[in-house]
Amino acid sequence: MKKALWMKGIVLFLIMMVTLTGTTFAQQENYEIILKLKDVIIEIQNQGELGFRNFTLCSKIITMGQYVALPEPKVKVGTEELLIYFEPANVFTNTHEGRYEFWITQDMFLFDEEGELLLEKTDAISAHFNTAIPILDLYVRNTLTLAGLTPGKYTYKAVLHDVLRGTTATKTIDFEVVE
Repeated sequence: MKKALWMKGIVLFLIMMVTLTGTTFAQQENYEIILKLKDVIIEIQNQGELGFRNFTLCSKIITMGQYVALPEPKVKVGTEELLIYFEPANVFTNTHEGRYEFWITQDMFLFDEEGELLLEKTDAISAHFNTAIPILDLYVRNTLTLAGLTPGKYTYKAVLHDVLRGTTATKTIDFEVVE
């Protein structure tokens, strides 16, 4: 609790420093302040639990935060694919000698309404980055091929692995194939 308050205090202090000096974040001389603020954000994210944000069935995914959600979790027979959008939450970032590293993988599963496993794809997604600047936000686009599915209810399951931290998060979503 004290550590969280301390970090919030640092964030507020950095914001006040920029505001009181009358400068803007966009100026090059403030880059160090911006980087320190990003490092505080990484510390806070590293303490959070791995999870999913905005886990959504979609008809279209454009980019981070821009997608067209299905109005209801139903697709017509013959639909070729189903898109699933999500943002991994609190991915651990290792910082070492001015570098920022994160590593996530994801498994995909599809079950019918009786719980029978129809699809298993381990390491369907793998993202391992080691960068000079921190990456604070991520999004994932899953494409589920629906060819051959008959009308009925199905469950899609995503298992996210934070390789560096050694943690896992799971999320499921139900949908229906209709005539």
